[in-house]
Amino acid sequence: MLDQQTVWIFRAVACLLCACFYFAATAKLVGVMQQGGYKAKKFLRWYGQERNAYFSRMLFWSVLSLAATALFIFVFYFLHEVPAMALGGIPFFGFAVLFFWVDKKFALKVQAKKSGRWARLCVAYCILIAVVAFGLICLCSLLDPLLSMAYGWLRAMRFLPLCFLPLLLPYILLLANAITAPFENARNRKFIKRAGQVLDESEMIKIGIVGSYGKTSVKNILHTLLLEKYSVAVSPASYNTPIGVAKTVFSDGFEKAQVAIFEMGARQEGDIKELCELVKPDYILFTGVCAQHIQTFGSEEAVFRAKCEALFSTAKTVVCGKSLEDRIAKVYPEQAAKCVFARKGKDVELRATETAFTLALNSGEVAVKTALLGEGAVENISLAACLAEQLGLTRDEIARGVEKLQPVEHRLQLTKENGVYILDDAYNCNIKGAKAAIAALCRFEQKKYVITPGIVETGVLHSEINGELGCVLAGAGIDLIVLVGETQARVIEKAYLQAGGEAEKLIVLPSLEKAVEIISGKLSAGDCILFMNDLPDVV
Repeated sequence: MLDQQTVWIFRAVACLLCACFYFAATAKLVGVMQQGGYKAKKFLRWYGQERNAYFSRMLFWSVLSLAATALFIFVFYFLHEVPAMALGGIPFFGFAVLFFWVDKKFALKVQAKKSGRWARLCVAYCILIAVVAFGLICLCSLLDPLLSMAYGWLRAMRFLPLCFLPLLLPYILLLANAITAPFENARNRKFIKRAGQVLDESEMIKIGIVGSYGKTSVKNILHTLLLEKYSVAVSPASYNTPIGVAKTVFSDGFEKAQVAIFEMGARQEGDIKELCELVKPDYILFTGVCAQHIQTFGSEEAVFRAKCEALFSTAKTVVCGKSLEDRIAKVYPEQAAKCVFARKGKDVELRATETAFTLALNSGEVAVKTALLGEGAVENISLAACLAEQLGLTRDEIARGVEKLQPVEHRLQLTKENGVYILDDAYNCNIKGAKAAIAALCRFEQKKYVITPGIVETGVLHSEINGELGCVLAGAGIDLIVLVGETQARVIEKAYLQAGGEAEKLIVLPSLEKAVEIISGKLSAGDCILFMNDLPDVV
C-alpha cells in the first residue's frame, strides 16, 4: 500500500495531466468564445444549436474513455490495484489525444487571434480544469469506505466518473471566462479611455462609417481614394467596437496619419453613440439600413434609430446613401441639414469580371472602371467618392483612386483557379448583398454553382428573409445550389421549391467540406462557384 502523501502526489500529477491533455484537446473552445466577443450567451447559443455536433463528439469521447479505461483496469488488475489504475490512464488520456486529432478536421473557420485576453483565458481555463479534476478525485475518494469490502477490481474503478469530465469542459470555460471578465473589462475601459485622450488631442481628420452593410467595403474604398492626397490610418479588418478603435489608435503609424477612418458597429441601441463619443468624428459616412442584426435589435426600425445616433455626433457632415434621404428627412428633419446624399452612378455596365460606370460628382462627371463587381460596388464607390470630394480631392484624383481599387477579401472577391472562377462573398450576411452576389454570378456564361448556409441574425424575420433568398435562387438559372446546415437551409429549400425551382438542382448537406467535395467533382473550365455567407463558427 502507498502512504497518503504518495497517494496525493499521484492525484496531483493526474490533475495536472488532465489539465494539459484536456486543454490541448479543446483549446478550440477558447477560439469560439473569442469569436462571440467573450459573451456567455453567444457561446451557449453556438454550443446548443442544431447543426453543432460538438456535444455529440464530447459525449462519444466520454463514453469511449469510460469503457476503455474500465476494461484496462479489469484486465490488468492481476498486477494489483495501483498498477491497474496507472495502466487505465493510457486510454483515459489516449482518447483526449484521439479527440484532438479528430477535432482538427473541424477547424475553426475564423482562427483564434493570439491576443493577451485569449492567453489569459487559456491559462484560467487550464487551471480550472485541474481544480475541477482534483475536486472530482476528492469526491470519488469518498467512495473508499463503501467499496472497501467490495471486489478489489471494483474498488480500483472508483475514479471512473472522471471519464465524464469532457462533458463539463464547455462549462468550465464559461466559469473561467466569468472569473476573468471583471479584470478584462476594467483593463479594456482603461485602454479605451487612453485611446479617447489620444483622439481628443489629435488634429487629424476623423471619419466614422456606420450602417447595416458595406462598412468594411466602403472603408477600404475610401482609404484607397484618400491616399491620393492624404496619409491615412484605417481600422483593420472589421474592428468596429470601442476596443477595436483603441487598438487602431495604438497601432503602428497611427500618430503620423492625417486622416483616420473607423468602422462603427452596433448590436444594440447606444453602441453608435458610445463610439461617436469616443472618436468624436469630423465626418460620418452612413451606408444604409436593412434587417441585419435584427436578432439583437428586435426590429428594423430599432436598427435605423441605432444607426442614426451618428447624426447627433460631432460630425459637421454626414454623407449618406441615396436610399436614406426620405427616411432621414421624415424622422430626423433637424439633422437632415447636415446630411449630403451621394449621387447614383450613371451608365452602369455590370460585366462578369469588372464594372464600368459614370461617377457623378459636384465637380462634374467622370467615366471609371473598377475590378469591384455589381451594383453594390457602384453604390459604395459613389458614397466614398462623395466624401472624398468633401475632403478636397479633385475629380481626377478620385478617378485615379477608383482605378486602383481591389476587392476586399471575402466580399464578392473574384479569383480564378485552374480555369474556374470563384466568387468569394463569405462575409455577406444580408439579403441585399445576397441578391447582388447572385446577380454577379449570373453574368458568367458557363455553369453556375452556389454554396450557402443562408442568412442569419434576422430574428423574427428569419423565415421571411431566407424565404426571399429561396425565391431569388429559384429564378436565377443556377445549375446547382448547395445549402449547408439545417436552420436556414430548410426555409430556403421550401421557398425555392414553392417558387418553381427545380428540386434536382438543390441539395442540403451538413457541412461546407462536404459541399465543396460534391461541387469540385462537377467543375469545368469557365464555370463559376459562389460562396455566399460562409459563416464563422459563432453567429
